[in-house]
Amino acid sequence: MKNAFFVLITILALAACKDEKTSQPAATNTPPPAQPAATLPSVPIEVVKQLWDEGTQVDYIFYDYPFTMSLSEKPAIQNAVRHISESPAPLKPECKPLGRVTYQAKGEIVLEGEFFFSQGCTYFVFEKNRTKTYANFMTEEAGQYFNAQIQQALKMQQQVQQQTGGGAAQ
Repeated sequence: MKNAFFVLITILALAACKDEKTSQPAATNTPPPAQPAATLPSVPIEVVKQLWDEGTQVDYIFYDYPFTMSLSEKPAIQNAVRHISESPAPLKPECKPLGRVTYQAKGEIVLEGEFFFSQGCTYFVFEKNRTKTYANFMTEEAGQYFNAQIQQALKMQQQVQQQTGGGAAQ
């Protein structure tokens, strides 16, 4: 009986020691908390004013759509300039650019970069000498504009495909 009691005490003692080891926090390599997305400064107001006053052309090149847009009328250019919000935007690595934009004044490129337009990613990233320099949110008006332009282009593409397909079947 003494031996059984001794074995039982030994088992309980070992179990208690094991519980103490597991109850202590283990040193783990937990990743550091996610860093907030980098934010570049906003486009200087002088640049926006120059584009508003002297802008001569705005070009949009879409990466995944079979169309581009080129604006050369003063009201259309000013409308495109209004698409740049005053608020700086965070750069989100999960966001993919929709295309490239170039703003010109008197034939010179004043501002260029990429535009991002997807869920949670509606902003511009502008470059100087191929280096990301400014980042601005798009205005709500810009979102509506891009939606309308993309839908119109897709509708036109579908009509062309139907006409091409319809003509071949006759």
